[in-house]
Amino acid sequence: MTSAKRRLAGVLAVLLLTMAGTAAPASAATNLTVLSFNIWLQGSHGGIGSVVNQIRASGANVVALSETGGGATEAIADALGWQHTEPGWDIDVISALPIQDTDWKSWNDTGARAITAKIAGVWVYSIHLDYTKYGPYNACFDKDGVSTILADETNRRRQAEQIAEWTGSSPGIVAGDLNSPSHQDWTAAAKSRHCGYEVAWPTTKAFTARGFTDSYRKLRPDPVADPGDTWSPVVKDNQGRPEPQDRIDFVFYRGGSITPKSTRTFGGGSGWPSDHLAVLSAFTVS
Repeated sequence: MTSAKRRLAGVLAVLLLTMAGTAAPASAATNLTVLSFNIWLQGSHGGIGSVVNQIRASGANVVALSETGGGATEAIADALGWQHTEPGWDIDVISALPIQDTDWKSWNDTGARAITAKIAGVWVYSIHLDYTKYGPYNACFDKDGVSTILADETNRRRQAEQIAEWTGSSPGIVAGDLNSPSHQDWTAAAKSRHCGYEVAWPTTKAFTARGFTDSYRKLRPDPVADPGDTWSPVVKDNQGRPEPQDRIDFVFYRGGSITPKSTRTFGGGSGWPSDHLAVLSAFTVS
């Protein structure tokens, strides 16, 4: 190699090293810790201060609230110093991270409603489905056949299908009180926990059919060993009959950029302000 070629090679090597040293770093992952929290009639049973304290204790930075209204969302968000969606129904999203955009949708035929906030590039939806014709009562109290149980789920199923369709196909997190158990819980192996029934509940299936994954069952796959009941830490008796205990609050996720890291039920005990346990799921978003 001539001296000129050696000098040229050296210059190129220096340029390559310089470029490598100044290359833009890869984007850091964002941690989203999402709490699905029914605050029980605008927080009226434990007080807004108790709701705020529990959110702080959870370590969540995003909360899908249900049973809001009456200024509850604004009071909670203001106490935390967080941002929030525009209140108007009984569902809202509050966030310690910047809210980049918001949207909402309602359906007159079923009464379905959903509100969403875009946070770290991910749409986070808060939902609260129809509470009437509660399926576990059909099974445990009325001893209805599965066909009757599923027929009574029709409106709740349609609500779930409408909301799931509205989410499109983009990365997202859907959290809330579905007032329905999961098809992943009422399995043959878990029949003894559910009054002897195996039921493929269609409400949760509406979300998994649209590509969503139940974060709790993803990380805690055994419904017998880890039932994850959220209803109810308060209601244990129903007119002299044991109240069916079940998992009816959820955090679903969809998208390859969202990775679940941990999940658990949260709350209960003295001073807990809700008749539901909350669900706390942590994700990384790349």
